[in-house]
Order: sequence, then structure tokens, then C-alpha cells
Amino acid sequence: PDGLQAIFGTPDLGVRESRVGFVLTTTDDLVRASSATVSSYFHTSDGSERVPKETTAAVFRPWPYGGRGFYTTRLTFDTPGNWSIEISIRDDGGQDRRTDLAFEVKETPLAVAVGSPAVASRNKTLDSVGSISQLTTGSLQDPDLYQTTISDAIASGLPTVVVMASPAFCINAVCGPQVEVLKELKDKYKGQANFIHVDFYDNPDEIQGDLTRARVSPTVLEWGLSSAEWTFVIDRQGIVSDRFESFATFDELEQALQGVS
Repeated sequence: PDGLQAIFGTPDLGVRESRVGFVLTTTDDLVRASSATVSSYFHTSDGSERVPKETTAAVFRPWPYGGRGFYTTRLTFDTPGNWSIEISIRDDGGQDRRTDLAFEVKETPLAVAVGSPAVASRNKTLDSVGSISQLTTGSLQDPDLYQTTISDAIASGLPTVVVMASPAFCINAVCGPQVEVLKELKDKYKGQANFIHVDFYDNPDEIQGDLTRARVSPTVLEWGLSSAEWTFVIDRQGIVSDRFESFATFDELEQALQGVS
């Protein structure tokens, strides 16, 4: 409708308050209006009724490196089933534009949920492999991000930020430079938290641009990830305090980290 399209970035949703994110485009450009109005609806099982739930503002969050960005908000899903959101913006010409996204909300999401214990994964570290090229497909190779396992981080009594993503294969509209943001966060809060990057793929050095050779990381499987870029913030007790599907900005992650520091 109205030439506006939404690309959903956070489809792994369960019953509770959740971060909801999407990219907005028109036929010829990315939409960068400062905010969008989001209204959520629950759809009855027979499809006959659309029950209005809440209306909120989604904030446009510009991404580093280029003109891309993502709208995010928080919505509460109080029952599993079929839901939709109606998204409206006012464009530069003062015209109101609308579009919809439909999705399923599960009782429990596939990836580790907020409030659940973090999985004590024994991910590979620099100590356990010969070279950093065995740990990331990315060109940014900061050894600090490969020093500890998630298991040891949980036991350390410090908060932890874990990014699971494969930088070289970040090619869709909702995937961004997450490891660079993790490094920026680590540089600011070094010693106050653990910062860990786990590549989505277990054999970065063997892939060489050919994804048919790729094996998904066991840690990714343990955490139940259904899409290729995730960030988890874990509190001092080892509980997941926040989770971010698709790209999350520095501001989003800093706020989540400050909430558990």
C-alpha cells in the first residue's frame, strides 16, 4: 500500500515484551523518517477478527557506514498465534503512507529468550585454535573478542555481550556491521564486561567465499538461532537480560549493558 514496504528484522518472537525491528523502503529508496507509528493486532484463529492491542512509536536508528537504518520499538505480545502490525509514516511531502507485516508469535521463541539462563557454550577461542582467521569471516579481527568462552564469561560474575554473526556473509537488508559495534562497545567498557564474537560458521578459514563449504557453529545451534545475526546481553547471574535479532546499534547495546552493569 502507498508504495511503502517493510522488511521484517525480528521474526523470532515469543509471548512477552519484545524488540520489534524493520526496514522501510519505497519503490526507489530507503525511508529515513525519524519515527513511524506502529499498531499491533492479534488475529483470531479463524481469521475473522483483528483485535487491536497497542500503538507505539518506532524510532529510526541510523547505522554506521552509509545511509542505511532500522526502525525499532518494543511491543508486548500476550498470547501466541497470528499477529500483525500496521506501520505508518509521514513522508517528506507530508503524505501519510502505510504498510503491514503479518507474523506468528510463539509461546516460546526459538532463540534463547529474555529471562532464561544463557547457554554455557564452550565456543572456540584464540587459545583453542591456531589463528584468528579460524574464528571469524570478517576483516575486522580484534583478538580481544576471542579470549573467553561463554561458559567462562558466565562464571566470571561480569555482564557479557555476545554477538553471533558472520561478517563476510552479512548481505541482507537487516544485517549490519555488528562486530564493529561490539568492538566499539568493548573499547569503551573494557574490563567492566565480557565481549565475545562467535562466527555463525564454524570453519571461516575453509569457506573462502563458498558457502557450500560452511558448517554452522555448534554454539549457534545450542542457542537456537533462526537467522544469521544476533546479539545477547547476559547479566552477572548468567541470565539473558536482552536479545537483539538482526543489527543492533551502539546506543541500543549500550543501554542494555548499562541495565546490567
